[in-house]
Amino acid sequence: MNELDYTNLTISHAATLIQSGQLSPRELTEACLSRIERLNPRLNAFLTVLTTEALQEAQQASDALARGEHWGPLHGIPIAVKDLIDVAGVRTTAGSQFLKDNIPEHDAAVVRQLRAAGAIIIGKTHLHEYAIGATNVNPHYGPARNPWNVEMIPGGSSGGSAAAVAGLLCPGALGTDTGGSVRLPAALCNLTGLRPGKGRVSTQGVIPMSWTLDSVGPMARSAEDVGILLDAMDDQPIRPALCTQKIHDPVMGLRVGVPIDDFIWRETSHQVVGAVHGAIETFADLGIIPVDVRLPQIQQVLRAASVISLADAAAYHAERLASEPERFGADVRARLEWGQRRSAVDYAQARQTGREWQADLQALFREEIDMLVLPTSPVTALPIEGNESLSAAKELLRFTYPFSLSGLPSLSMPCGFTEDRMPVGVQLIGLGEAMLVRVAHAYQQKTNWHTITPEF
Repeated sequence: MNELDYTNLTISHAATLIQSGQLSPRELTEACLSRIERLNPRLNAFLTVLTTEALQEAQQASDALARGEHWGPLHGIPIAVKDLIDVAGVRTTAGSQFLKDNIPEHDAAVVRQLRAAGAIIIGKTHLHEYAIGATNVNPHYGPARNPWNVEMIPGGSSGGSAAAVAGLLCPGALGTDTGGSVRLPAALCNLTGLRPGKGRVSTQGVIPMSWTLDSVGPMARSAEDVGILLDAMDDQPIRPALCTQKIHDPVMGLRVGVPIDDFIWRETSHQVVGAVHGAIETFADLGIIPVDVRLPQIQQVLRAASVISLADAAAYHAERLASEPERFGADVRARLEWGQRRSAVDYAQARQTGREWQADLQALFREEIDMLVLPTSPVTALPIEGNESLSAAKELLRFTYPFSLSGLPSLSMPCGFTEDRMPVGVQLIGLGEAMLVRVAHAYQQKTNWHTITPEF
């Protein structure tokens, strides 16, 4: 096998080969590191590569297999983590100048859980500064680039994680999702990405964007891989997600809500609309029943989510804003200052809008549907040059931000390409992660969009 043969493996396939002795963790890690060394200068997906540490861990994982030990479902699998998730002894910059020399003493909870499942942490990935943005154009560390077209954004704020997986630099990565920062990069880079439901995954050891809305979620090339990662990260031992155990359960008879609101479709790219409707037709072929629904509050909820997240961010950064505002990138500073201007009344009203939205969605799921389907983003990847980050974020996050406020899990998966060969993502929202992974897996058994990789 050559480098590309190794790095083109999914987590599931690589784990099977490792367990059977046909592939060693050392071989897989060396292949990933070789590809990172060759391609990261173009993609700028990693801010820190843990070459020495990853090779040591890979050798330990290989030696353990030789002794007959099996550490877990990620034994010997290289995984990248977004650079606002702490890894002990490795700098966590959050994509900022303030933290360029910040070295935490302890692993974040999700990193401990990945290690417990046998994963090898291969590096820290690029992000929009402090995760406050959707383009991953970072004035301090340069832009991360989309492997499908390096002149385009990979989405943000977890753009480095998406670029790393889509560019076959590693088989899986963690991002964080406040307003769509896992789902959007997954959509723009032809990956599957999952925002877990509220409380499912710990955020301990993760630098916050919004205390209220933050989550940590996996990105990979298939729904099955995302399920493997989420099960390893799951922080609910009493009510585990059990994505991998339930992945083959039937989907026939499930009801999928298709919004008919103009807000969803009127200003969405016609090529995105076509790809999403194609996915809905495939759902019907699987025996999933489409149901027309309305989401009348969605525009108010979009604003409420922005108020909450940016007011939270302004509060977290209050001291830095007061003492050294010039050290923030211009777009991040503008968003923080907007959050700073929100009043207590604005915040209280936004929280009440969120509670009403959650109640409305719970009623919708209880009475009419099992999940919702809509585009992940109204457009595909935008050019790095010539796009203003504030307006870009407003456009790109229109369909993800509202569902962050729902507290429900949501998943983006590939559903097609535009005429210029840029990926399109479709978003699913439901009551449980396992159901979303199961439906996405069933869809991916009928389609091959997720198997297509960029010629990079």
